[in-house]
Amino acid sequence: MGLLMKNRTESDRDGMQQIASDGSGGSVTIDSKFLGWFMIALATVMQLARIVSVTAPHGELPFLSANDRSRWCAIAALTQDGRWEIDRYLEILDSKGKSKIWNTIDMVRHRGDDGIEHSYSSKPPLLTLMYAAICKPITIACGKTLTEDPFLIGRLMMIVANLVPLVLWWLWLQRWIERNVADTWVRWILLNMALWGTFLTSFVATLNNHLHGAILFTISLALAWEIIQNSQQGRTTALTAWLSVGISAALTVACELPALAWAAALAGILFVADWKRMLIGFGIGSAAVAVAFLGTNYWAHGDWRPPYSHRGLGPLVATVKTNSQAGESESFENPPIAEVIAAMNSTTHPNLKLAPTSIVTNARLEGVKQIIDEATGVRVAAMRSPEGWNIYAWDDWYDYPKSYWLPENKKGVDRGEPNRWSYLMHFTIGHHGVFSLTPIWLWSLVGGALWMSRGNRSLDMHASEARPEPGTFRGWVLSEHGIAAALVAVTLACVVFYTSRDVVDRNYAGVCSGFRWLFWLIPAWLWLAVPAIERSSKSKAMRSLVYLALAISVLSATLPWPNPWSHPWPYRWLMWMYPATYQ
Repeated sequence: MGLLMKNRTESDRDGMQQIASDGSGGSVTIDSKFLGWFMIALATVMQLARIVSVTAPHGELPFLSANDRSRWCAIAALTQDGRWEIDRYLEILDSKGKSKIWNTIDMVRHRGDDGIEHSYSSKPPLLTLMYAAICKPITIACGKTLTEDPFLIGRLMMIVANLVPLVLWWLWLQRWIERNVADTWVRWILLNMALWGTFLTSFVATLNNHLHGAILFTISLALAWEIIQNSQQGRTTALTAWLSVGISAALTVACELPALAWAAALAGILFVADWKRMLIGFGIGSAAVAVAFLGTNYWAHGDWRPPYSHRGLGPLVATVKTNSQAGESESFENPPIAEVIAAMNSTTHPNLKLAPTSIVTNARLEGVKQIIDEATGVRVAAMRSPEGWNIYAWDDWYDYPKSYWLPENKKGVDRGEPNRWSYLMHFTIGHHGVFSLTPIWLWSLVGGALWMSRGNRSLDMHASEARPEPGTFRGWVLSEHGIAAALVAVTLACVVFYTSRDVVDRNYAGVCSGFRWLFWLIPAWLWLAVPAIERSSKSKAMRSLVYLALAISVLSATLPWPNPWSHPWPYRWLMWMYPATYQ
Protein backbone atom coordinates (compact mmCIF):
# COMPACT_ATOMS: atom_id res chain seq x y z
CA MET A 1 0.00 0.00 0.00
CA GLY A 2 2.78 2.33 -0.79
CA LEU A 3 2.37 6.05 -1.38
CA LEU A 4 3.45 9.52 -1.50
CA MET A 5 3.49 12.61 -3.44
CA LYS A 6 6.92 14.25 -3.36
CA ASN A 7 10.51 13.02 -3.62
CA ARG A 8 12.43 12.69 -0.41
CA THR A 9 15.99 13.74 0.36
CA GLU A 10 18.60 11.26 1.50
CA SER A 11 18.28 12.52 5.06
CA ASP A 12 14.54 11.90 4.88
CA ARG A 13 15.11 8.32 3.82
CA ASP A 14 17.56 7.79 6.66
CA GLY A 15 14.95 9.02 9.19
CA MET A 16 13.94 12.54 10.18
CA GLN A 17 15.88 13.97 13.10
CA GLN A 18 14.32 16.15 15.80
CA ILE A 19 16.20 18.27 18.34
CA ALA A 20 15.14 18.50 21.96
CA SER A 21 16.68 20.16 24.99
CA ASP A 22 18.52 17.91 27.43
CA GLY A 23 17.67 20.24 30.36
CA SER A 24 21.23 21.64 30.76
CA GLY A 25 21.39 24.07 27.88
CA GLY A 26 22.57 21.42 25.44
CA SER A 27 20.53 19.39 23.03
CA VAL A 28 20.01 15.79 22.08
CA THR A 29 19.16 14.33 18.71
CA ILE A 30 16.01 12.19 18.61
CA ASP A 31 15.31 9.89 15.71
CA SER A 32 11.66 10.17 14.62
CA LYS A 33 11.67 6.44 13.87
CA PHE A 34 12.57 5.73 17.48
CA LEU A 35 9.82 8.07 18.68
CA GLY A 36 7.35 6.26 16.44
CA TRP A 37 8.30 2.88 17.88
CA PHE A 38 8.18 4.34 21.38
CA MET A 39 4.65 5.69 20.81
CA ILE A 40 3.53 2.27 19.56
CA ALA A 41 5.08 0.61 22.62
CA LEU A 42 3.28 3.07 24.89
CA ALA A 43 -0.05 2.51 23.12
CA THR A 44 0.47 -1.26 23.33
CA VAL A 45 1.02 -1.13 27.10
CA MET A 46 -2.09 1.00 27.55
CA GLN A 47 -4.24 -1.40 25.52
CA LEU A 48 -2.74 -4.37 27.35
CA ALA A 49 -3.73 -2.71 30.62
CA ARG A 50 -7.29 -2.31 29.32
CA ILE A 51 -7.50 -5.98 28.40
CA VAL A 52 -6.08 -7.39 31.63
CA SER A 53 -8.46 -5.25 33.66
CA VAL A 54 -11.61 -5.53 31.52
CA THR A 55 -14.59 -6.52 33.67
CA ALA A 56 -18.33 -6.41 33.11
CA PRO A 57 -20.32 -4.11 35.45
CA HIS A 58 -21.49 -7.07 37.56
CA GLY A 59 -17.84 -8.05 38.10
CA GLU A 60 -18.17 -11.74 37.20
CA LEU A 61 -17.10 -11.80 33.54
CA PRO A 62 -14.77 -9.89 31.25
CA PHE A 63 -17.50 -9.73 28.59
CA LEU A 64 -18.95 -6.27 28.09
CA SER A 65 -22.14 -6.71 26.07
CA ALA A 66 -24.69 -9.09 24.61
CA ASN A 67 -22.86 -8.73 21.31
CA ASP A 68 -19.58 -10.22 22.43
CA ARG A 69 -21.28 -12.68 24.82
CA SER A 70 -22.94 -14.19 21.76
CA ARG A 71 -19.51 -15.11 20.41
CA TRP A 72 -18.16 -16.18 23.79
CA CYS A 73 -21.07 -18.59 24.25
CA ALA A 74 -20.40 -20.14 20.83
CA ILE A 75 -16.66 -20.38 21.53
CA ALA A 76 -17.37 -22.14 24.83
CA ALA A 77 -19.78 -24.54 23.11
CA LEU A 78 -17.24 -25.38 20.41
CA THR A 79 -14.22 -25.77 22.68
CA GLN A 80 -16.04 -27.65 25.45
CA ASP A 81 -18.81 -29.57 23.66
CA GLY A 82 -17.72 -29.64 20.04
CA ARG A 83 -21.18 -28.32 19.10
CA TRP A 84 -22.76 -25.01 18.14
CA GLU A 85 -25.79 -25.11 20.44
CA ILE A 86 -25.39 -22.59 23.26
CA ASP A 87 -28.45 -23.48 25.37
CA ARG A 88 -26.61 -24.57 28.49
CA TYR A 89 -24.31 -21.53 28.51
CA LEU A 90 -27.27 -19.17 28.44
CA GLU A 91 -28.39 -20.70 31.75
CA ILE A 92 -25.14 -20.00 33.66
CA LEU A 93 -26.02 -17.97 36.76
CA ASP A 94 -24.06 -15.43 38.74
CA SER A 95 -22.50 -16.23 42.11
CA LYS A 96 -25.79 -15.35 43.84
CA GLY A 97 -27.74 -17.74 41.63
CA LYS A 98 -30.03 -15.01 40.29
CA SER A 99 -28.94 -13.50 36.96
CA LYS A 100 -28.04 -15.35 33.75
CA ILE A 101 -24.75 -13.55 33.17
CA TRP A 102 -23.89 -15.34 29.89
CA ASN A 103 -27.26 -14.57 28.35
CA THR A 104 -27.36 -12.67 25.05
CA ILE A 105 -29.93 -11.08 22.77
CA ASP A 106 -27.76 -11.77 19.71
CA MET A 107 -28.99 -15.30 19.21
CA VAL A 108 -31.40 -17.28 17.07
CA ARG A 109 -33.45 -20.43 17.64
CA HIS A 110 -34.12 -23.20 15.17
CA ARG A 111 -34.39 -26.96 15.07
CA GLY A 112 -31.12 -28.85 15.29
CA ASP A 113 -30.02 -32.26 14.06
CA ASP A 114 -32.01 -33.88 16.85
CA GLY A 115 -35.27 -32.28 15.67
CA ILE A 116 -35.48 -30.08 18.78
CA GLU A 117 -35.19 -26.31 18.82
CA HIS A 118 -31.90 -24.97 20.19
CA SER A 119 -30.31 -21.56 20.67
CA TYR A 120 -27.36 -20.48 18.54
CA SER A 121 -25.21 -17.39 18.20
CA SER A 122 -26.52 -15.16 15.42
CA LYS A 123 -22.96 -14.30 14.35
CA PRO A 124 -21.63 -15.83 11.11
CA PRO A 125 -19.79 -18.93 12.33
CA LEU A 126 -16.52 -18.77 10.34
CA LEU A 127 -14.93 -16.06 12.50
CA THR A 128 -16.27 -17.77 15.63
CA LEU A 129 -14.60 -21.00 14.53
CA MET A 130 -11.31 -19.12 14.05
CA TYR A 131 -11.68 -17.66 17.54
CA ALA A 132 -12.31 -21.15 18.91
CA ALA A 133 -9.15 -22.37 17.16
CA ILE A 134 -7.23 -19.75 19.16
CA CYS A 135 -9.07 -20.46 22.41
CA LYS A 136 -8.62 -24.24 22.45
CA PRO A 137 -4.80 -24.25 22.75
CA ILE A 138 -5.05 -21.56 25.44
CA THR A 139 -7.43 -23.71 27.50
CA ILE A 140 -5.17 -26.73 27.09
CA ALA A 141 -2.09 -24.75 28.14
CA CYS A 142 -3.89 -23.24 31.15
CA GLY A 143 -5.65 -26.46 32.13
CA LYS A 144 -8.97 -24.62 32.46
CA THR A 145 -12.00 -24.13 30.25
CA LEU A 146 -13.52 -20.82 29.29
CA THR A 147 -16.44 -21.25 31.68
CA GLU A 148 -14.20 -22.37 34.54
CA ASP A 149 -12.01 -19.25 34.38
CA PRO A 150 -13.47 -16.70 31.96
CA PHE A 151 -11.14 -13.94 33.18
CA LEU A 152 -7.93 -15.85 32.51
CA ILE A 153 -8.99 -17.50 29.24
CA GLY A 154 -11.02 -14.55 27.98
CA ARG A 155 -8.28 -11.98 28.56
CA LEU A 156 -5.59 -14.20 27.04
CA MET A 157 -7.89 -14.70 24.07
CA MET A 158 -8.26 -10.94 23.54
CA ILE A 159 -4.51 -10.42 23.80
CA VAL A 160 -3.80 -13.05 21.14
CA ALA A 161 -6.79 -12.44 18.88
CA ASN A 162 -7.12 -8.64 19.18
CA LEU A 163 -4.06 -6.92 20.55
CA VAL A 164 -1.38 -8.81 18.64
CA PRO A 165 -2.98 -8.17 15.20
CA LEU A 166 -3.59 -4.52 16.10
CA VAL A 167 0.03 -3.99 17.17
CA LEU A 168 1.28 -5.66 14.00
CA TRP A 169 -0.96 -3.29 12.03
CA TRP A 170 0.51 -0.32 13.90
CA LEU A 171 4.06 -1.50 13.24
CA TRP A 172 3.33 -2.02 9.56
CA LEU A 173 1.71 1.42 9.33
CA GLN A 174 4.65 3.10 11.07
CA ARG A 175 7.08 1.46 8.66
CA TRP A 176 4.96 2.55 5.72
CA ILE A 177 4.74 6.12 7.02
CA GLU A 178 8.52 6.32 7.48
CA ARG A 179 9.11 5.09 3.95
CA ASN A 180 6.50 7.12 2.16
CA VAL A 181 5.55 10.31 4.03
CA ALA A 182 8.19 13.02 3.76
CA ASP A 183 6.64 15.64 6.03
CA THR A 184 7.37 14.92 9.70
CA TRP A 185 4.25 16.75 10.87
CA VAL A 186 2.04 14.66 8.58
CA ARG A 187 3.71 11.52 9.94
CA TRP A 188 2.84 12.41 13.51
CA ILE A 189 -0.76 13.25 12.65
CA LEU A 190 -1.23 9.90 10.88
CA LEU A 191 0.46 7.84 13.59
CA ASN A 192 -1.39 9.56 16.43
CA MET A 193 -4.64 9.11 14.58
CA ALA A 194 -3.97 5.38 14.17
CA LEU A 195 -2.91 4.93 17.81
CA TRP A 196 -5.50 7.01 19.61
CA GLY A 197 -8.10 8.45 17.24
CA THR A 198 -9.97 5.51 15.68
CA PHE A 199 -12.53 3.08 17.03
CA LEU A 200 -10.30 0.13 16.09
CA THR A 201 -8.39 0.93 19.26
CA SER A 202 -11.62 1.34 21.23
CA PHE A 203 -12.72 -2.21 20.44
CA VAL A 204 -9.51 -4.06 21.28
CA ALA A 205 -10.89 -5.12 24.70
CA THR A 206 -13.93 -6.94 23.31
CA LEU A 207 -14.51 -9.64 20.70
CA ASN A 208 -15.74 -8.15 17.44
CA ASN A 209 -15.42 -8.58 13.70
CA HIS A 210 -14.64 -4.94 12.84
CA LEU A 211 -11.02 -4.86 14.01
CA HIS A 212 -10.17 -7.94 11.98
CA GLY A 213 -12.14 -6.69 8.99
CA ALA A 214 -9.99 -3.54 8.93
CA ILE A 215 -6.72 -5.47 9.26
CA LEU A 216 -7.70 -7.97 6.55
CA PHE A 217 -8.73 -5.08 4.31
CA THR A 218 -5.26 -3.56 4.80
CA ILE A 219 -3.59 -6.85 3.89
CA SER A 220 -5.65 -7.17 0.72
CA LEU A 221 -4.82 -3.60 -0.32
CA ALA A 222 -1.09 -3.98 0.41
CA LEU A 223 -0.89 -7.24 -1.55
CA ALA A 224 -2.89 -5.77 -4.41
CA TRP A 225 -0.54 -2.79 -4.64
CA GLU A 226 2.48 -5.12 -4.80
CA ILE A 227 0.83 -6.88 -7.73
CA ILE A 228 0.01 -3.54 -9.40
CA GLN A 229 3.60 -2.30 -9.03
CA ASN A 230 4.96 -5.49 -10.53
CA SER A 231 2.53 -5.10 -13.42
CA GLN A 232 3.64 -1.49 -13.94
CA GLN A 233 7.27 -2.54 -14.13
CA GLY A 234 6.75 -5.65 -16.23
CA ARG A 235 7.48 -8.12 -13.46
CA THR A 236 5.54 -11.31 -12.78
CA THR A 237 3.96 -11.73 -9.35
CA ALA A 238 4.12 -15.14 -7.70
CA LEU A 239 0.88 -17.08 -7.67
CA THR A 240 1.03 -17.20 -3.86
CA ALA A 241 0.55 -13.43 -3.76
CA TRP A 242 -2.52 -13.72 -5.98
CA LEU A 243 -3.92 -16.46 -3.75
CA SER A 244 -3.20 -14.37 -0.65
CA VAL A 245 -4.93 -11.26 -1.94
CA GLY A 246 -7.97 -13.36 -2.86
CA ILE A 247 -8.02 -14.97 0.58
CA SER A 248 -7.60 -11.67 2.47
CA ALA A 249 -10.25 -9.89 0.38
CA ALA A 250 -12.73 -12.74 0.87
CA LEU A 251 -12.00 -12.90 4.61
CA THR A 252 -12.74 -9.18 4.77
CA VAL A 253 -16.14 -9.99 3.27
CA ALA A 254 -16.59 -12.79 5.81
CA CYS A 255 -16.06 -10.20 8.56
CA GLU A 256 -18.02 -7.38 6.90
CA LEU A 257 -20.63 -8.34 4.31
CA PRO A 258 -20.63 -4.90 2.55
CA ALA A 259 -16.91 -5.45 1.87
CA LEU A 260 -18.21 -7.48 -1.06
CA ALA A 261 -18.10 -4.13 -2.88
CA TRP A 262 -14.37 -3.87 -2.12
CA ALA A 263 -13.71 -7.45 -3.24
CA ALA A 264 -15.51 -6.74 -6.52
CA ALA A 265 -13.61 -3.47 -7.07
CA LEU A 266 -10.30 -5.15 -6.26
CA ALA A 267 -11.08 -8.01 -8.61
CA GLY A 268 -11.75 -5.49 -11.38
CA ILE A 269 -8.45 -3.66 -10.81
CA LEU A 270 -6.46 -6.90 -10.70
CA PHE A 271 -8.27 -8.14 -13.80
CA VAL A 272 -6.79 -5.18 -15.64
CA ALA A 273 -3.34 -5.97 -14.24
CA ASP A 274 -3.29 -9.64 -15.27
CA TRP A 275 -6.64 -11.23 -16.04
CA LYS A 276 -5.36 -14.80 -16.24
CA ARG A 277 -3.62 -14.81 -12.86
CA MET A 278 -6.53 -12.89 -11.37
CA LEU A 279 -9.02 -15.53 -12.45
CA ILE A 280 -6.77 -18.35 -11.24
CA GLY A 281 -5.07 -16.99 -8.12
CA PHE A 282 -7.55 -14.42 -6.83
CA GLY A 283 -10.45 -16.63 -7.89
CA ILE A 284 -9.18 -19.76 -6.13
CA GLY A 285 -8.26 -17.84 -2.97
CA SER A 286 -11.69 -16.18 -2.78
CA ALA A 287 -13.49 -19.41 -3.59
CA ALA A 288 -11.66 -21.24 -0.79
CA VAL A 289 -12.88 -18.70 1.76
CA ALA A 290 -16.41 -18.81 0.31
CA VAL A 291 -16.44 -22.59 0.68
CA ALA A 292 -15.20 -22.28 4.28
CA PHE A 293 -17.82 -19.62 5.05
CA LEU A 294 -20.70 -21.66 3.63
CA GLY A 295 -19.36 -24.92 5.02
CA THR A 296 -19.08 -23.66 8.60
CA ASN A 297 -22.53 -22.11 8.30
CA TYR A 298 -24.00 -25.44 7.19
CA TRP A 299 -22.14 -27.25 9.96
CA ALA A 300 -23.51 -24.84 12.56
CA HIS A 301 -27.07 -24.39 11.32
CA GLY A 302 -27.80 -27.06 8.72
CA ASP A 303 -28.41 -24.28 6.21
CA TRP A 304 -26.26 -22.44 3.69
CA ARG A 305 -27.61 -18.99 4.55
CA PRO A 306 -26.23 -17.08 7.58
CA PRO A 307 -28.55 -16.65 10.58
CA TYR A 308 -29.36 -12.97 9.97
CA SER A 309 -30.98 -13.88 6.63
CA HIS A 310 -33.58 -16.02 8.43
CA ARG A 311 -36.01 -13.30 9.45
CA GLY A 312 -39.06 -13.94 7.29
CA LEU A 313 -41.28 -16.58 5.73
CA GLY A 314 -39.91 -19.87 4.48
CA PRO A 315 -41.05 -21.70 1.34
CA LEU A 316 -44.79 -22.06 0.71
CA VAL A 317 -45.69 -25.65 1.65
CA ALA A 318 -49.50 -25.72 1.66
CA THR A 319 -52.62 -23.66 1.05
CA VAL A 320 -55.82 -23.94 3.06
CA LYS A 321 -58.86 -22.53 1.33
CA THR A 322 -61.70 -21.15 3.45
CA ASN A 323 -65.10 -19.79 2.60
CA SER A 324 -65.53 -17.93 5.88
CA GLN A 325 -66.59 -14.31 5.81
CA ALA A 326 -65.63 -11.61 8.27
CA GLY A 327 -67.44 -12.05 11.55
CA GLU A 328 -68.82 -15.48 10.66
CA SER A 329 -65.94 -17.56 11.86
CA GLU A 330 -62.79 -17.31 13.88
CA SER A 331 -60.99 -18.73 10.85
CA PHE A 332 -61.11 -15.28 9.29
CA GLU A 333 -58.70 -14.02 11.95
CA ASN A 334 -56.91 -17.31 12.65
CA PRO A 335 -56.25 -20.26 10.36
CA PRO A 336 -58.62 -23.19 10.93
CA ILE A 337 -56.30 -25.36 12.95
CA ALA A 338 -57.85 -28.72 12.02
CA GLU A 339 -57.64 -27.96 8.31
CA VAL A 340 -54.07 -26.73 8.60
CA ILE A 341 -53.01 -29.86 10.50
CA ALA A 342 -54.66 -32.05 7.88
CA ALA A 343 -53.02 -30.12 5.04
CA MET A 344 -49.58 -30.28 6.67
CA ASN A 345 -49.79 -33.97 7.50
CA SER A 346 -50.72 -34.75 3.90
CA THR A 347 -47.67 -33.00 2.43
CA THR A 348 -44.35 -34.59 1.58
CA HIS A 349 -42.58 -32.69 4.38
CA PRO A 350 -42.00 -35.24 7.17
CA ASN A 351 -40.27 -32.64 9.34
CA LEU A 352 -43.36 -30.41 9.36
CA LYS A 353 -45.96 -32.81 10.75
CA LEU A 354 -48.27 -31.22 13.31
CA ALA A 355 -50.06 -32.92 16.21
CA PRO A 356 -53.78 -32.29 16.92
CA THR A 357 -52.70 -30.34 20.02
CA SER A 358 -50.97 -27.66 17.93
CA ILE A 359 -51.98 -24.09 18.76
CA VAL A 360 -52.14 -20.75 16.92
CA THR A 361 -50.37 -17.63 18.23
CA ASN A 362 -49.27 -14.29 16.79
CA ALA A 363 -45.86 -14.29 15.12
CA ARG A 364 -43.21 -11.58 15.38
CA LEU A 365 -43.90 -10.42 11.83
CA GLU A 366 -46.97 -8.28 11.29
CA GLY A 367 -49.89 -10.15 9.73
CA VAL A 368 -48.30 -13.56 10.32
CA LYS A 369 -49.56 -16.34 12.60
CA GLN A 370 -47.48 -19.18 13.90
CA ILE A 371 -48.86 -22.68 14.37
CA ILE A 372 -46.73 -24.60 16.84
CA ASP A 373 -46.68 -28.14 18.08
CA GLU A 374 -45.30 -27.53 21.56
CA ALA A 375 -44.53 -31.22 22.11
CA THR A 376 -42.13 -31.45 19.16
CA GLY A 377 -41.24 -27.80 18.54
CA VAL A 378 -42.44 -28.01 14.94
CA ARG A 379 -43.65 -24.61 13.72
CA VAL A 380 -45.14 -23.26 10.52
CA ALA A 381 -46.18 -19.74 9.55
CA ALA A 382 -49.58 -18.80 8.18
CA MET A 383 -50.59 -15.68 6.28
CA ARG A 384 -54.03 -14.67 5.02
CA SER A 385 -54.64 -14.77 1.27
CA PRO A 386 -57.77 -13.89 -0.75
CA GLU A 387 -58.65 -17.59 -1.03
CA GLY A 388 -57.79 -18.60 2.51
CA TRP A 389 -54.44 -19.20 4.25
CA ASN A 390 -50.98 -19.80 2.83
CA ILE A 391 -48.83 -22.03 5.04
CA TYR A 392 -45.05 -21.53 5.00
CA ALA A 393 -42.13 -23.38 6.50
CA TRP A 394 -40.95 -21.57 9.62
CA ASP A 395 -37.96 -19.34 8.87
CA ASP A 396 -38.01 -16.53 11.43
CA TRP A 397 -35.18 -17.58 13.68
CA TYR A 398 -35.47 -14.36 15.72
CA ASP A 399 -39.01 -15.22 16.87
CA TYR A 400 -38.92 -17.25 20.08
CA PRO A 401 -40.28 -16.82 23.63
CA LYS A 402 -38.87 -13.72 25.37
CA SER A 403 -36.90 -12.75 22.25
CA TYR A 404 -35.55 -9.21 22.49
CA TRP A 405 -36.38 -8.80 18.80
CA LEU A 406 -40.12 -9.00 19.32
CA PRO A 407 -41.62 -5.55 18.51
CA GLU A 408 -42.77 -4.99 22.10
CA ASN A 409 -39.30 -5.73 23.54
CA LYS A 410 -36.98 -3.65 21.40
CA LYS A 411 -35.74 -0.41 22.95
CA GLY A 412 -33.97 2.79 21.91
CA VAL A 413 -32.02 2.70 18.66
CA ASP A 414 -32.93 -0.96 18.15
CA ARG A 415 -36.42 0.14 17.17
CA GLY A 416 -34.93 1.57 13.97
CA GLU A 417 -34.97 5.05 12.47
CA PRO A 418 -38.23 5.50 10.48
CA ASN A 419 -36.90 8.32 8.27
CA ARG A 420 -34.13 7.39 5.82
CA TRP A 421 -32.85 10.97 5.49
CA SER A 422 -32.64 11.37 9.26
CA TYR A 423 -30.77 8.08 9.41
CA LEU A 424 -28.31 9.20 6.72
CA MET A 425 -27.80 12.51 8.47
CA HIS A 426 -27.21 10.98 11.90
CA PHE A 427 -24.70 8.30 10.84
CA THR A 428 -22.70 10.83 8.82
CA ILE A 429 -22.81 14.15 10.70
CA GLY A 430 -25.25 13.50 13.57
CA HIS A 431 -25.23 11.71 16.91
CA HIS A 432 -23.60 8.57 15.43
CA GLY A 433 -21.84 10.46 12.65
CA VAL A 434 -18.67 9.28 10.97
CA PHE A 435 -17.60 12.91 10.52
CA SER A 436 -19.02 14.35 13.74
CA LEU A 437 -17.31 11.74 15.93
CA THR A 438 -14.12 11.56 13.84
CA PRO A 439 -13.86 14.86 11.93
CA ILE A 440 -10.37 14.01 10.64
CA TRP A 441 -12.22 11.94 8.01
CA LEU A 442 -13.26 15.24 6.38
CA TRP A 443 -9.67 15.37 5.16
CA SER A 444 -10.27 11.94 3.61
CA LEU A 445 -13.02 13.44 1.45
CA VAL A 446 -10.68 16.12 0.16
CA GLY A 447 -7.80 13.67 -0.10
CA GLY A 448 -9.87 11.29 -2.21
CA ALA A 449 -10.50 14.08 -4.72
CA LEU A 450 -6.80 15.01 -4.69
CA TRP A 451 -5.68 11.42 -5.26
CA MET A 452 -8.01 11.05 -8.23
CA SER A 453 -6.97 14.35 -9.80
CA ARG A 454 -3.19 14.17 -9.33
CA GLY A 455 -0.73 13.73 -12.16
CA ASN A 456 0.82 10.32 -12.74
CA ARG A 457 3.28 9.18 -10.10
CA SER A 458 4.01 5.92 -8.31
CA LEU A 459 2.46 5.28 -4.93
CA ASP A 460 5.73 3.82 -3.67
CA MET A 461 8.59 6.30 -3.17
CA HIS A 462 11.13 3.53 -3.77
CA ALA A 463 9.57 2.34 -7.00
CA SER A 464 10.56 3.55 -10.42
CA GLU A 465 8.90 6.81 -11.49
CA ALA A 466 8.42 5.34 -14.93
CA ARG A 467 4.90 4.21 -15.62
CA PRO A 468 3.75 2.19 -18.62
CA GLU A 469 0.95 3.39 -20.84
CA PRO A 470 0.56 6.92 -19.40
CA GLY A 471 -2.80 8.46 -20.17
CA THR A 472 -4.43 5.12 -20.96
CA PHE A 473 -7.32 3.53 -19.11
CA ARG A 474 -5.06 0.73 -17.94
CA GLY A 475 -2.49 3.23 -16.67
CA TRP A 476 -5.21 5.12 -14.78
CA VAL A 477 -6.64 2.00 -13.16
CA LEU A 478 -3.22 0.69 -12.13
CA SER A 479 -2.30 3.83 -10.22
CA GLU A 480 -3.29 5.83 -7.16
CA HIS A 481 -6.16 7.18 -9.30
CA GLY A 482 -7.76 3.77 -9.66
CA ILE A 483 -7.17 2.80 -6.03
CA ALA A 484 -8.60 6.09 -4.74
CA ALA A 485 -11.59 5.87 -7.06
CA ALA A 486 -12.27 2.32 -5.85
CA LEU A 487 -12.06 3.32 -2.19
CA VAL A 488 -14.33 6.33 -2.64
CA ALA A 489 -16.81 4.25 -4.64
CA VAL A 490 -16.83 1.48 -2.02
CA THR A 491 -17.42 4.02 0.76
CA LEU A 492 -20.36 5.54 -1.15
CA ALA A 493 -21.74 2.07 -1.90
CA CYS A 494 -21.72 1.24 1.83
CA VAL A 495 -23.46 4.52 2.68
CA VAL A 496 -26.16 3.81 0.08
CA PHE A 497 -26.48 0.21 1.27
CA TYR A 498 -27.12 1.11 4.90
CA THR A 499 -29.41 4.00 4.05
CA SER A 500 -31.54 1.77 1.84
CA ARG A 501 -32.07 -0.91 4.50
CA ASP A 502 -35.49 -1.58 6.01
CA VAL A 503 -36.41 0.29 9.17
CA VAL A 504 -35.57 -2.73 11.36
CA ASP A 505 -31.94 -2.49 10.17
CA ARG A 506 -31.65 1.29 10.42
CA ASN A 507 -30.57 1.04 14.06
CA TYR A 508 -27.12 2.72 14.02
CA ALA A 509 -25.46 -0.68 14.63
CA GLY A 510 -27.20 -0.99 18.00
CA VAL A 511 -25.80 0.27 21.28
CA CYS A 512 -22.28 1.11 20.16
CA SER A 513 -19.87 4.03 20.52
CA GLY A 514 -19.73 4.61 16.76
CA PHE A 515 -21.19 3.50 13.46
CA ARG A 516 -19.27 0.25 13.64
CA TRP A 517 -20.46 -1.12 10.29
CA LEU A 518 -17.99 1.22 8.56
CA PHE A 519 -15.00 0.69 10.86
CA TRP A 520 -13.38 -1.73 8.41
CA LEU A 521 -12.82 1.24 6.05
CA ILE A 522 -10.68 3.15 8.58
CA PRO A 523 -7.35 2.13 6.93
CA ALA A 524 -8.71 3.32 3.56
CA TRP A 525 -9.72 6.67 5.01
CA LEU A 526 -6.29 7.10 6.61
CA TRP A 527 -4.66 6.65 3.22
CA LEU A 528 -7.11 8.92 1.43
CA ALA A 529 -6.45 11.69 3.98
CA VAL A 530 -2.67 11.87 3.33
CA PRO A 531 -2.56 14.48 0.50
CA ALA A 532 -5.15 16.70 2.22
CA ILE A 533 -3.26 16.63 5.52
CA GLU A 534 -0.04 17.37 3.65
CA ARG A 535 -1.59 20.45 2.07
CA SER A 536 -2.87 21.56 5.47
CA SER A 537 0.70 21.49 6.82
CA LYS A 538 1.51 24.57 4.71
CA SER A 539 -0.94 26.80 6.60
CA LYS A 540 -0.94 27.62 10.31
CA ALA A 541 -4.73 28.00 10.30
CA MET A 542 -5.23 24.64 8.58
CA ARG A 543 -2.79 22.96 10.96
CA SER A 544 -4.88 24.29 13.84
CA LEU A 545 -8.01 22.77 12.27
CA VAL A 546 -6.23 19.42 11.91
CA TYR A 547 -5.25 19.55 15.59
CA LEU A 548 -8.87 20.27 16.54
CA ALA A 549 -10.18 17.45 14.34
CA LEU A 550 -7.60 15.05 15.77
CA ALA A 551 -8.48 16.08 19.33
CA ILE A 552 -12.20 15.44 18.79
CA SER A 553 -11.40 12.11 17.12
CA VAL A 554 -9.25 11.03 20.07
CA LEU A 555 -11.96 12.16 22.50
CA SER A 556 -14.62 10.11 20.68
CA ALA A 557 -12.42 7.02 20.50
CA THR A 558 -11.10 7.07 24.08
CA LEU A 559 -14.25 8.07 26.02
CA PRO A 560 -15.79 4.59 25.48
CA TRP A 561 -12.64 2.71 26.53
CA PRO A 562 -14.40 1.38 29.67
CA ASN A 563 -17.05 -0.17 27.41
CA PRO A 564 -17.12 0.44 23.64
CA TRP A 565 -20.61 -1.10 23.61
CA SER A 566 -22.10 2.20 24.77
CA HIS A 567 -23.72 5.12 23.00
CA PRO A 568 -21.50 7.83 21.43
CA TRP A 569 -21.04 10.97 23.50
CA PRO A 570 -23.33 13.13 21.28
CA TYR A 571 -26.14 10.60 21.68
CA ARG A 572 -25.61 10.44 25.44
CA TRP A 573 -25.72 14.22 25.57
CA LEU A 574 -29.04 14.17 23.69
CA MET A 575 -30.35 11.50 26.09
CA TRP A 576 -29.53 13.85 28.96
CA MET A 577 -31.04 16.91 27.27
CA TYR A 578 -34.12 15.23 25.78
CA PRO A 579 -34.84 12.05 27.77
CA ALA A 580 -38.36 11.72 26.36
CA THR A 581 -37.05 11.54 22.77
CA TYR A 582 -33.74 9.70 23.20
CA GLN A 583 -34.16 6.71 25.48
